[in-house]
Amino acid sequence: MSTKVWNVMYMLGNTARIVGDAGNPQARKSALHVAAVIDKNGWRVWVEHHKTGKRLFESEREKTHREAPPV
Repeated sequence: MSTKVWNVMYMLGNTARIVGDAGNPQARKSALHVAAVIDKNGWRVWVEHHKTGKRLFESEREKTHREAPPV
């Protein structure tokens, strides 16, 4: 059974386009490391299971965005 089940997803700048990391799916440790680097760049980022969509990690910017009321 493969441990590479995590996708790193992020939004560049202020665009509405969701981008998946080229290395997806990844092992947990690798996915969390990549997400930390992307978070340092100030982008919204999260790590989700490639089949279920369950999120393992969300950056603070992503949490704030998801909690904001719709415009």
